[in-house]
Amino acid sequence: MMNLVIQSTLSNIAIIFFMHVCMVEILKKENKLKSSYVLIGRILIVSFAVISMFYLPVQYGEYRFDLRLIPLVFLAIRWGWKSAVPTLLITCLWRLALGGEGAVPGVIYGMILPVFVALAYQSVKKTVPQPLSLVVLFSVGWFISDIPIIIFVPDGWSVFREIFIVRYPSYVVTALILHLFIIHAERDLMLKQKLQYYADHDPLTGLYNIRYFQKAVRAYTDASKRMYIVMIDIDHFKKINDTYGHLTGDFVLKSVSNVISEVAYAQNPNNVVIGRYGGEEFILFLAVDDKESMVSLVESIRARIESNVFYTEKRTSSFQVTVSIGVSQMVDCQSLQKAVERADRCLYSSKNNGRNQTNYAEGI
Repeated sequence: MMNLVIQSTLSNIAIIFFMHVCMVEILKKENKLKSSYVLIGRILIVSFAVISMFYLPVQYGEYRFDLRLIPLVFLAIRWGWKSAVPTLLITCLWRLALGGEGAVPGVIYGMILPVFVALAYQSVKKTVPQPLSLVVLFSVGWFISDIPIIIFVPDGWSVFREIFIVRYPSYVVTALILHLFIIHAERDLMLKQKLQYYADHDPLTGLYNIRYFQKAVRAYTDASKRMYIVMIDIDHFKKINDTYGHLTGDFVLKSVSNVISEVAYAQNPNNVVIGRYGGEEFILFLAVDDKESMVSLVESIRARIESNVFYTEKRTSSFQVTVSIGVSQMVDCQSLQKAVERADRCLYSSKNNGRNQTNYAEGI
């Protein structure tokens, strides 16, 4: 009999870890999917896992039980009531529909009460429990779920003690292993996201690097807009470095990039790509309805930087910064390099003509 109990327990554990694999796939796509789709995905995956365990119970003599508590409690402590309550409703109704003598006690003690204990913990702590707290939480849940055995089963205390050696360790050990798997998956995903971020972004300013900037611009598809390339260069940047030091120079680069981003996204949030071209030079792609919108945005950037007060890295003194700008129109996304070259020539015209100004390529 004990071999059968162990085999059935392992089948429940296999369902739980298959559920984990599916949840990891949802986690990987979380940033690409609507939040409602992610929520529905979690609910369906956990509901499927719990319902599957109804059909693969651990049987000990006349008594049947399973590990449904583990996915339900994990859902509650990690994603709260929005995920846990709908899942609980689906699985409780399914279990009641299956019927049987133990359906109602199983739903109340084996599902509802432990999940609400986990939700209460989550609402108070608002963090994922550490391993020791997790053991305590699952021990409480396990004991609540086994109360019907003690109360309703003839000679229930003896049965409870007899199955304890399999039931309790399987709950706690499976919960801990699942916790470690989830932590590992989250850390692995976070590391991949960081690596991807640094592959696409300039580490100092957080803007796109030139490689990703080119990729993003060439992927732009709205042919109804007028497209422009804007090159921006900080005036006398070498003097700033020589006078105040390179840490202040880095601070200026970050501050200028922030101003460019704030102005550009405020005026044209959906049709702008911003990158660091190199050194003290920045590059923008703008897609607008008319030339006037582009001129307004570019001049807003120049004027905002000119009026902004910049400080040294330790804020011991302040100074002004200006930028020179060159703009060219881009016929299509495949002519990006030619547009960059024209904008760069206009930029150097701005510098040669006294700086702190904007030059536009012919034909704009």
